[in-house]
Amino acid sequence: MEVGFVGVGNMGLPMARNLLRGGHGLVVWDVRPQATEELERMGAIRAQNLNQVAASTRVTLLSLPDEKIVDDVICGPNGLLSGSQAGDTIFDLSTVSPASTRRVAEKCARNGVTVIDAPVTGSVTGAVSGTLTLMIGATKEAIEPFEPVLRSIGTTLLYLNEVGLGNSLKLLNNLVSLTNQAALCEAMALSDRLGIPRRLVGEVLSKGSADSFILNRKLDDIANHDYRPGFFIDLAYKDLGLILDLAAAVDARVGVVKETRALYGDAAKAGFGKLDGSGILAVLEPGEK
Repeated sequence: MEVGFVGVGNMGLPMARNLLRGGHGLVVWDVRPQATEELERMGAIRAQNLNQVAASTRVTLLSLPDEKIVDDVICGPNGLLSGSQAGDTIFDLSTVSPASTRRVAEKCARNGVTVIDAPVTGSVTGAVSGTLTLMIGATKEAIEPFEPVLRSIGTTLLYLNEVGLGNSLKLLNNLVSLTNQAALCEAMALSDRLGIPRRLVGEVLSKGSADSFILNRKLDDIANHDYRPGFFIDLAYKDLGLILDLAAAVDARVGVVKETRALYGDAAKAGFGKLDGSGILAVLEPGEK
């Protein structure tokens, strides 16, 4: 299947590679021309603009940093919608607010174009290995024609039947994972002050009730003070803001999220926004305030 792909950053690039390896034709676009060079060497076609992506394919995947960019890419004056045909489908793999997904989907539906939220979880490692989980705001029947495409990037497809519900579930996932990461980093920073090696702390935590996906995935890097991205602190801060908005809309209490976001915000303001989320340790380590 010929597939469009927009946004080939830390997550998008490995997903696009896996689409090519899965035998799909690929028309790619990124605001940074150099970002698509590897994919072009693998056989992808770089579009000159978003209109060309839409005109060349019937299904397009997006992996973008925030909802304003998603809105511009789809609905902007030279966005995908202006070059799409009735019957085209856009899967948004980004993490954005459910309300923005529904708003864009409603606008596109008036032109016969379907927008489906399909945010992913599994980190960059999962994107590289093609083992991501996709939370899809549509029915299995609606997705069936596109399953070969989606299974090139993920092994678990969750069909949630309703546009926007994919992003609601992704934000709940990030609520747990990002607060867990913050707690782990605070524990490691405390262990530094107590003179206990991070590796030993991680090995003990992994044997008991404090074990977690984050711990298992990041212990080596945390023990080595290696905070290369990963999932940017800036994006974690953005997602935690979306979670606060989601909670405010239904009057839910999320005090832990507020404190956690403040910690990521401190790291971003200190200039660490492009580090991995575990890089909040850079403002927690001894000698830092």
